[in-house]
Amino acid sequence: MDNVITYLGRPWGIFSRTVVMESFIDHLISPRRWIEPRKKSIGHRHPYFLEYKNRGPGAATQKRVTWASHTMNPNIASTFTVRNFINGDKWIPANIPYYSDFS
Repeated sequence: MDNVITYLGRPWGIFSRTVVMESFIDHLISPRRWIEPRKKSIGHRHPYFLEYKNRGPGAATQKRVTWASHTMNPNIASTFTVRNFINGDKWIPANIPYYSDFS
């Protein structure tokens, strides 16, 4: 699989949103991270691609595309936790393991 280029995602529609946080990213992920959209006029209007505290050989952010971002601010990233983003503490059954906030 070392000769296969893989990505975290790509813009799909005018309000694309992807958040990858506290994840292990292996060397198989392209340093660019995200695929350029085919129709820049549509895909680049309002994409929101965020990374937070990822680890692993593919987690370096220096070569990432310029229109995606990463943050070290826990206040920004916390809006995407199970507790805050999907209000999971109110409906996920107690016997289902998950991290309500950061791991």
